[in-house]
Amino acid sequence: MIMDNERYAASFAEVCTKRCGGLCCNPWWGIISYGVVKKGGLSGLKAFKTELTSGIREREKRITSAYVTAEAPPRPLFGESERYSLKLMGVKRNGDALELSLLAMFAFRCRFLSENNFCSIHPSLMDSKEIRPPHCGNLGSPLAKSGEKWYCRVIEAAGSGDETLTKAIEVEKASSERHLMEGAATAEEAAEKIVEGLKAFCIKSFPDLLPREKAGTPGRNDPCWCGSGEKFKKCHGR
Repeated sequence: MIMDNERYAASFAEVCTKRCGGLCCNPWWGIISYGVVKKGGLSGLKAFKTELTSGIREREKRITSAYVTAEAPPRPLFGESERYSLKLMGVKRNGDALELSLLAMFAFRCRFLSENNFCSIHPSLMDSKEIRPPHCGNLGSPLAKSGEKWYCRVIEAAGSGDETLTKAIEVEKASSERHLMEGAATAEEAAEKIVEGLKAFCIKSFPDLLPREKAGTPGRNDPCWCGSGEKFKKCHGR
């Protein structure tokens, strides 16, 4: 679904730049849902954290590789993510295996976004030539409805008056700021949050999956018996 150039130019200049300030591009959130399986209950959490970290980086690379300009040679829109938000959306048990549903969110800064949040490769500045990825070219279509691919709450609100538009912008800004605040600075930190959340969930819902404590109490600086990879004093020894 691609709107005509005139309607898009008007919506971009009047709403995206002058009113919204490019909230969808600053930062641009890359979102991927996926699942992973943790076998063996909660044993071997250190290795599982490494697996989660690799999965986050793999999906980050998938996004940065896909979003490039349509020119030769293509130029990437994004570098590394500035924040990583990995959410545990659900857990299903299958014996001693745990099936995790994850939602990964990456906060990218577009390299072509100017200081005043204007797209420097917008067709209006490129003699109507479109070199942006399809996502950028179609985002904010006034023809898209909620739940559809190119839908934008702010663009839709622009047709319902200034008060509605202002509220929509406030909602989008608050949502982005919340995700930034809740996100982690590194993929490792994001993976650690999932591990801690999974441990808390299993303690409450599946206590039989917790590793059995070994005979004797570990020293405070010894690895914890639960397999987290942390020292005993920082884990179950607290």
